[in-house]
Amino acid sequence: MFFKTYPQSRAGILLGLVFFILSIPLLADVHEKEWHEQKLVAIFPKAKKFVQRNPILSSDKIISIEKELGAKLRTEDQKPIFYIPIREKKPMGLVLLVGVEGPSGVINGAVGLNMQGRVVRVEVYDHKESDAIASEEFLKQFIGMGIEDTFKVGIDVKTAERHEDAANAVALIPKKTLVMSYALFLKQEPEADAEKAPEPDIPKEEMPDVEDLKALMTLMVDDYFVIVDYFDEKESKEKAIEAAKRLAKYAKVISDFEPPKNADQMDEYVYLQDKFSETLLKFADALERDGISDETRKQWDAIVTLVNQAHLRFSEAEIDLEAY
Repeated sequence: MFFKTYPQSRAGILLGLVFFILSIPLLADVHEKEWHEQKLVAIFPKAKKFVQRNPILSSDKIISIEKELGAKLRTEDQKPIFYIPIREKKPMGLVLLVGVEGPSGVINGAVGLNMQGRVVRVEVYDHKESDAIASEEFLKQFIGMGIEDTFKVGIDVKTAERHEDAANAVALIPKKTLVMSYALFLKQEPEADAEKAPEPDIPKEEMPDVEDLKALMTLMVDDYFVIVDYFDEKESKEKAIEAAKRLAKYAKVISDFEPPKNADQMDEYVYLQDKFSETLLKFADALERDGISDETRKQWDAIVTLVNQAHLRFSEAEIDLEAY
């Protein structure tokens, strides 16, 4: 039987999936987490929760973003953390905590965009400039602006008490958020459809909470065992097919998170997880067509090998799977 053929698989795949958990970018401590939550709630007070997204900025994306911004991205910008506010199981938009270089140092702030790609709020937290650039009167003028706006002082932004350079720096905060968001999430409409608002390409809420990948991993392990039990003739074919499809969907979500080891090999990391998802979908089709067969057993073995390969390549800890 399949279970006897793969006596190490249950422990091995469980350890393999743990590497995905380790890819969660954790907040430094409880106080920092609370600080983030307070800022997020201030921007979207009606949100019930916030889902964290860590998209990958390829070198091509960085070049494209910098060209549109007319400015270089800071090192911190190249590993952005977006937060998706959720209310009644639907995304409300997104939030980006972002910093820019001002005349007297870094200006840190946050921007909220709605589902139409419009600014709903801009906040400035830490700065060494005049308090005028962080005033509600100055920041509220950005509300309603979109990707087509210039965000230039004297054009569509009024300066803050003659602090033109600092005002231009603050204006870059929402502009940077919009440009990065369109490059990563939002789909620009053709010019002929300019009046139609773009819809964010944000994950739907049928997915489990990606803010808690430990819970997601539990689901992935559960679905893995559904397939194992099917090969061991303890579960139905239909449940095994659905489990494989769910695993493929979960893999797509995980690929948005940066691995804790070999982070400079992001192309390989994303490739492995995309291949994991693609292989699972092919496996699901084969299961539906052939059920238990030599071919589907071979495909499942390849999937287990792929997960272990990814674990050993990108997990923080090297684990001797042979010991389990």
